[in-house]
Amino acid sequence: MKKVILLPTFLLIFFGCVSQPRIFTDIDKNYNPAEYNTYFIEGPKLEDSPSQLSVNPILLQRIERAIHLALEDRGLSESPEPDMIVRFFIGTQREVDRSYDSFGYYRRGYWESSDQRHHRVDRDVISIRFHDKDSDEVFWFAFSRYNRLSSKQDQESINSFIKLAIKEFKTAS
Repeated sequence: MKKVILLPTFLLIFFGCVSQPRIFTDIDKNYNPAEYNTYFIEGPKLEDSPSQLSVNPILLQRIERAIHLALEDRGLSESPEPDMIVRFFIGTQREVDRSYDSFGYYRRGYWESSDQRHHRVDRDVISIRFHDKDSDEVFWFAFSRYNRLSSKQDQESINSFIKLAIKEFKTAS
């Protein structure tokens, strides 16, 4: 009887901890997404500077291919005379997490723990922006963060990630 109760409880906890990446989207209501049928992708420009040494050009190519696939699945087609311009950006946010050692001691009426640890966490960020061709204003925006080392960066995982982000973009199809 315990096995019957423990297995579903374990599976519920396990699948509750597995989550999709958090993707934030926004749309300008002054524009009608159904009016856009063609696109052109402008990827980020890489410079030969020390600040861009960690940018993976292969990852940029994978993201561009994934955007093409996701937009074609939504019924849009690439064109040299597009209705919208798609721009995407990748960056790194460095965060410092501070944790305390749990092996403190009780002294003079309060708990004392003097051991602090600092962990540097690099989180890659991606931003996808859809611009109106005529006004160059952004009418749709998506943003997400993910851990660089723990994230798989193969084409299939990038495709599913970008498809998940662009799924929020509402078109006529």
